[in-house]
Amino acid sequence: MDEFAITRRTAFVAGALGAVAATTLGKTAIAAEEKKSDTKTNEKIVNDFIAAWNDPNKAVTFLANNCVVRMEEDKPAITGPADVAAAFKRYMGPGEKLDVKILHTYAEGPLVTNKRIDTLTTPSKPPQSFPVVGVFIVKKGKITEWTDYLDV
Repeated sequence: MDEFAITRRTAFVAGALGAVAATTLGKTAIAAEEKKSDTKTNEKIVNDFIAAWNDPNKAVTFLANNCVVRMEEDKPAITGPADVAAAFKRYMGPGEKLDVKILHTYAEGPLVTNKRIDTLTTPSKPPQSFPVVGVFIVKKGKITEWTDYLDV
């Protein structure tokens, strides 16, 4: 018998291994596509959250009930959407508006970071701009953690 002859057993084993490989590669491709989709969704959640900052009541709808927030890196953490809304309202006085220009975003899974310029406009005062790096964690469609760092 030829030593390179293909037997039924060899063909069966090769076929089974091929099926396992195809299934595994297919699952890996699906998992990678799902992760990419989650990453894009999380990035959108953060961008929509930032876009809503001038309306604190709307902004906090993007936060998880147990969220932990530091609007400034050296300040104590704020927990929960209600306390975050109150902090937003204290931070922005009557007639003040916050404009945000996102310069760069990096998102991977639940982590979303962005480099941006936040500009606070107060009536009868020159605008104040702050370079910021924001770090967000998004889980199950809600922001669970957020910390801003001044980028100076």
